[in-house]
Parts: sequence; C-alpha cells; structure tokens
Amino acid sequence: MKSSPYLDTNLNLGHVRRTTKKKWMAGELYLRMLKSMIVPLIVSSVITGTASMDPKSNGKVSAVCFLYIIFTNMMPTIIGSVLVIAIKPGEGVADSKSQYNLTTNLETQDIFADLLRNLVPVNLVSATFEQAQTKYSYEKVASNKSGNVSQTTIVSKSVGSAPSSNILGLVIVSAVFGLATSHMQDVGYPFKQFFSSATEIILRILRWLIWSTPVGVLSLIAKTMAGSQNLEDDMRKLGVYFGTVMTGLLICGFIIQPITYFIVCRKNPFVFWFSILQPTMIVFATSSTAIAIPESYECLEEKNSLDRRVTRFVVPLSAALGRCGSSMYITVSCLFVAQLVDIEVDFSKVVVVCILTTFSTLAVPSVTGASLITVIILLTALNIPAEAASLLFALEWFLDRFRSVVNYYIQTLGVVITFEKCKSSLTSCEDKLDVDQEQTDAIVSVPDGDIPKNFERTTQEQSHL
Repeated sequence: MKSSPYLDTNLNLGHVRRTTKKKWMAGELYLRMLKSMIVPLIVSSVITGTASMDPKSNGKVSAVCFLYIIFTNMMPTIIGSVLVIAIKPGEGVADSKSQYNLTTNLETQDIFADLLRNLVPVNLVSATFEQAQTKYSYEKVASNKSGNVSQTTIVSKSVGSAPSSNILGLVIVSAVFGLATSHMQDVGYPFKQFFSSATEIILRILRWLIWSTPVGVLSLIAKTMAGSQNLEDDMRKLGVYFGTVMTGLLICGFIIQPITYFIVCRKNPFVFWFSILQPTMIVFATSSTAIAIPESYECLEEKNSLDRRVTRFVVPLSAALGRCGSSMYITVSCLFVAQLVDIEVDFSKVVVVCILTTFSTLAVPSVTGASLITVIILLTALNIPAEAASLLFALEWFLDRFRSVVNYYIQTLGVVITFEKCKSSLTSCEDKLDVDQEQTDAIVSVPDGDIPKNFERTTQEQSHL
C-alpha cells in the first residue's frame, strides 16, 4: 500500500504497512511536477470562473453542484448496504482474529468540526500545504483512592494541522474573491485579467508536462505492483469482500454513470469516456482526482465543449467533496467488519453507517488511504473493534485506485449535469471571457494617443478614488 502523510498522522500500523526500497524516480518526479501546479491552478481558475458569471448564475451553479455532490455521496451507501446484506461477505472469512494493534485518534464529532474549520482557512498561505485537524495528547495521572493506586488517562484536544492541501478552503476563498471581483466591475477588471492570464499560463506549462505522462504513469503503476506481497493469499481470504466492493463500484461508475449521462445529454457515454481517458489514467496511477484537474479542464472544455466558467468552479469543488466510490468502499467495509466480528447488522446500524458515511466523506482529504482511515473512525463510533479492519489493508492499494476512478467518473458527470441545468442562465450570446480578452487585446494594440475614451475615463475614476 502506498503510504501517505494522512496515514502517518493518524494510525499506528505496526508491521502491517509494507514498503519497498526500490526507487522509481520517473514516477515520483512526474507526480511532484503535477502537484506543484495544482494549488495555483485551482485558485486562479476558480477566481476567473466565478468572476465571469453574474450573481444569479453563480448561485444556481453552486446550488446544483452541491446538491449533486450530497446525492452522489449518499446513493452508494444505500447500494453498498443492500449488497452487504444480500451477499454477506463477512461470514466464513478465515483468520478473522486480527493479530495487529490498530489505533486511531480522531473522533466522529471532530471530523465535522475540522470540516467547518477548513471551510474558513486562518491563513491562505498555510492552506496551500496543510489543513486543520484535531490533535490529541494523552497524560496518565496516578490517583490513590482508599489505598488503591490507579492510573487515569486524561485526554486533551487541540487544533493542529495535517500535511495536506486544504483544497476545500481554497475553493471557497477563491469563489468569494471571484464574486467580489464580479461585483466591482471596472475596478475588479484588472484583478480578473491577472488570474485569467495566470490560468492560461499554468495550463500551457501543464501541457508541456503532459508529454511525460506515459513514462510517469507506467512508473507509478510498476511501483504499486512491485510493492504488493502475497496477493494470492490476500485474495483468497478476502475474495468475497473484494467482489462485493467491486460490484458496488461497477454499478455506480459503469452502469449508473453512463445511463445518467445518456439521459441528460442524449449522447453516447462511451465517446465521453474515451474523451477523458488520459485524466482517468492519471487518477488510476496516482489515486487522486485532484492531480487530474489540469487534464480535466482540457478534456471537458475542448473535447466536450463545456463552458469553462462552469468547469473551473465545479471541477475543483467536486474534487474536494465528491466521493461516490469512497462512500461505497466505506459502507461495505464497515458492514463487512461488523459481520466479521459476529455483530448483527440490523436496520438501525445500516442507517447510522449510511448517515455517517455520507457526511464523513465530505471531510475525506484527496490523499491515498484516507478512506480507510474513515472506516476505522466510523467503526470506533459504532463500538466495533477496529482491530478487525487490519485485514482491509491487504487490498487497500488495489481498491484505492478503482474507487478513485469511480470518484472521477461521477465528478465529471456532475460537471456535465451542472452545465446542462445552468446553461440557460449563462450568457448565451457569447463567452464573456472571450469578450474581455478581445477588449484587452484591443487596448494593448492601439497606438499611443489613441486610447479608447471609456478606458481613459475608467483610469481617471480609479485615480480619483
């Protein structure tokens, strides 16, 4: 399993985690180059997209996108629950007695508290490389009651940070900047043009980097395959569980997604799949939909003719919150572990798991292994021994890639649906971004002394202010 900073912060995996001493520099360098462009691209593209829409369009796009994300995070929990109850993957699994000691610190209520904190980052610079996360400190205090000496563990909480970019907070803050820019009109025009230009420059750099995609993706996949051990034994123990998760992922990503796309767009969904093949390969290799954002812009805007004012707001927001595949995995895993330890999976437990999963996935960071951490947190909240979840680590590296691909398919479908539902409220005559660019080109190209009157008047007004 590929390690991640999020895992290192919250879990003591003991000897469960396996590492390899081999170096795969091509894939590592490819990943580092893409990651370096994600934050500036998200900030500039969200500001540009929201600044180019009127307040009515902004509100409608935001509402449609958020409702879609909530629905697609909730739908897999219902499907996964039905599959687990029907297939019963936790019955008859060999070696159900775990020999590993798994510990986790995060509590359920702290997940939602951290989510709210990350909505409003305290520092925009630190939000680019870390996000808020509750930290715990334990202190054992000896007490003497009636001659009996005992130790009491005191837990204190504090707001700390985890080494992962706060994509959600950056999207929210950038959207606020974009709305303010749109409201300021002439005064905000230079600000919007700066970020519009920055977006195009970053995309140009990324197009140069994309030439290294085949080598980088092959190196990352080779590293993952070389790091696996005892795959045959793991599949024999967890074959039914693996089949249950994959069935749910196939239903969401390869049945519901194409059918919905055909109903909404009346187009061939397989042509759409082929158009997003390159970012799909990046998601599969890296297990992160956020890294595929640059390629998503190009595929959705150029190959599928979607309005970039919509794509550059919805794509980052969906990458931060959309977790359809992760919801399926978390639901099936929690109920599987409950069956594994002979706990009756009744209707009340199913409802609790579905509700907790739907909202917990909103706080899952876009890093490798974060969904498995959520499984252990929910098991603790349900008073189910988390030690039994150690078996899930055996197939984590494999299922992580497939659920990431399903996440990406559902996220791109959300961009399409948001565009189709909101295109009537967008400017229909011509793209406002193109008009602004033409005005800029006209101002730059005129000779000295021939500055347009409206530009001269705007400059004088700004100087007066």
